[in-house]
Amino acid sequence: MRQTALFYVLAILGGLAPAPAALPPDLPVRVTSFGAASSADGALYCYGGHSGQRHRYNREEVHGTFSRWQAGAEEWEVLPGDEPAQGASLLAVPGGVVRIGGMAARNERGGKQELWSSDTAARYDIASGKWLALPKLPKRRSSHDSTLVGDVLYVMGGWHMEAGQKTVWHETYLTLDLKQPEAGWKEHPQPFKRRGLAVQALGRLVYAIGGMTDDEEMVTQVAILDTATGEWSEGPALPADKVGGFGFAAVALEGRFFASGAPGDLLELHGGQWVTVARLKHPRFFHRLLPGGKDRLIALGGESRDGIKAPPEEIVLPTPGKTASAVADWPRFQGPRGNSTTPETGWRKDWPPSGPRVVWQAELGKGLSSFAVMGSRVFASGNNGADQDSLSCLDLETGQTVWQYTLAVPTKPHEMSIVPPGPAATPTVADGRVYCLSREGDLLCLDTLNGKVIWRKHLVKDLSGKRPVYGYANSPAVDEGRLYLDVGREKGASGSTACVDAVSGEVVWQTGEGEAGYATPYITERDGMKVLVMFKGEALELRQAKDGKLLARHPTETRDFCNCATPVRLGDLLFISHTGNMGARVLDWKGQNLNEVWTDRDLGLLFNSGLPWQDSLMVFNDQKRGVNDLRLVELATGKARWQTADVDKGTGLICDDGHALILTSKGELILSKVSTEKLDVLQRVQVLGGKCWAQPVLSHGRILCRNNDGNTVCLDVRQ
Repeated sequence: MRQTALFYVLAILGGLAPAPAALPPDLPVRVTSFGAASSADGALYCYGGHSGQRHRYNREEVHGTFSRWQAGAEEWEVLPGDEPAQGASLLAVPGGVVRIGGMAARNERGGKQELWSSDTAARYDIASGKWLALPKLPKRRSSHDSTLVGDVLYVMGGWHMEAGQKTVWHETYLTLDLKQPEAGWKEHPQPFKRRGLAVQALGRLVYAIGGMTDDEEMVTQVAILDTATGEWSEGPALPADKVGGFGFAAVALEGRFFASGAPGDLLELHGGQWVTVARLKHPRFFHRLLPGGKDRLIALGGESRDGIKAPPEEIVLPTPGKTASAVADWPRFQGPRGNSTTPETGWRKDWPPSGPRVVWQAELGKGLSSFAVMGSRVFASGNNGADQDSLSCLDLETGQTVWQYTLAVPTKPHEMSIVPPGPAATPTVADGRVYCLSREGDLLCLDTLNGKVIWRKHLVKDLSGKRPVYGYANSPAVDEGRLYLDVGREKGASGSTACVDAVSGEVVWQTGEGEAGYATPYITERDGMKVLVMFKGEALELRQAKDGKLLARHPTETRDFCNCATPVRLGDLLFISHTGNMGARVLDWKGQNLNEVWTDRDLGLLFNSGLPWQDSLMVFNDQKRGVNDLRLVELATGKARWQTADVDKGTGLICDDGHALILTSKGELILSKVSTEKLDVLQRVQVLGGKCWAQPVLSHGRILCRNNDGNTVCLDVRQ
């Protein structure tokens, strides 16, 4: 008997239940924040929810309705209800479904809100059609979520609301063994305080996804509980968005794991990364995802950012064998990982002789800035040649301008005509905000939805920085609500490196001396500590991210402090390079020491950073002027695994499947296959004229390229 019950539980978790024959009709009442489950026989169940306006609650619009939809039925069957509840969780168990907690409103419509969290749990027995009480929760709980592993219920997150009392955020998760429910609920320490999160099990692991913290911060963090050991670990964060991971839904299907939220992208956890595999027709949050049969999901309820309640929707998934055909955002300079690699794979490589189809073209203005892509939006900077910079938000599908923000900035950054005009820093998108930096030091934070300025600073006027010789070029580096900047400083003055709050723009800390470099900073982790990597004008510096404390420093500089290429880390090895006397160098990072492993003065990178591939780095050698030299360098030894003169100098990116895209400085787009033995050039297409110094981008099946004058082309490489 227990084996049969366990089979049904695993069937539910694994998505093996028989599939509904068609999409269910609209819910009896369109709701958000409700419970839903799919039983072993393929029936869908929906419980409670809120049908009114956001943040406005009353007895009439917080429901206790309980409904079932059987495959092929024309409408939902209304079953005996239980207490009204918003945010209750509903789980399928053998022979029934379980409801846990939730919030009720006791006030009339228009009256002062009187909200209560529930302390009840109950099991609906399908055979008898009755609700059977389960042990009460130790404390009232709502805005939580629940999942099932074997015979054990897991309840995580949420808060306790009770009229006239202060809201209390839960710091424990609960378990209830359904084999012996009379033993009651057990409380366990929980390493976070969040509500509006999604909780879902895959095998023995339970994922607590996103939510809002007790500081009212919407987060993208994912915490993972190993139910076998009771140990917690940090999982891959969700892609950044204005609402973070607040109100997400998650589901396991056939051994795969999916989640979706307000942006409308269906994400799959694949290879330790969240990748986009589908797009909802009706983006929504505070909804539910349910198995809909083989390679099918059903999205129920929820509402859009605009408050529109969403109808049921079927989502067709790529087959498991094609999971790698996934897309990824490109939210910052050098992509989702900050090192010019991307998990995006499965895109078309069988180009016609003329190259991929041109989807759209645009004029973005002069500059060296690359692109940021988040969902269906492209962000790019440029200068109109008449002393005006612009940050543009474009539609990825059409190239049409969604919004544009302009500010007065001199077109010419230097008296030398060889120095290209326009902005050089790439916009950065994080948590619904986009950050851009002008050559003169104008730092802006804007709302990604409408381009409205949230805050504005000037690196020289507000942070007492020193403008580099050729103007600021390091792209904004954002990590966990903080923005890191190489502002520079006059000789002998402190405060060359700055950390500001990404939400408010207020300075968190400012420290260090020396000239600013042109390389983009980034955050890495070592022994559980966040470390800021800065290739400043006079040295490589490693600082503790939380307070700016200097951990290690390696002096090196060249003419005009042109440390431009982003350092690359591989384990304890750090690669740095410029076109001065040092050339290229690898350092061994041991504690507070950076010890030289090798130096090659005949290899130097100017502003194009290396592209990591396995234990090596693909680099364009700028030390040799007028000579093409692309090589794959083994980081541990400095030896070239291969070297070719068949590709003009340029910049590019490498995908996880070993394919590289290179945009040469002459506007030729090269598709190639990378290996440790050679570079196989598969196709060459001339996509732009003029000089092209900005990095190309591959995101959501599109390739974006631009030249220094701002001529931009979008190519379609979707399957």
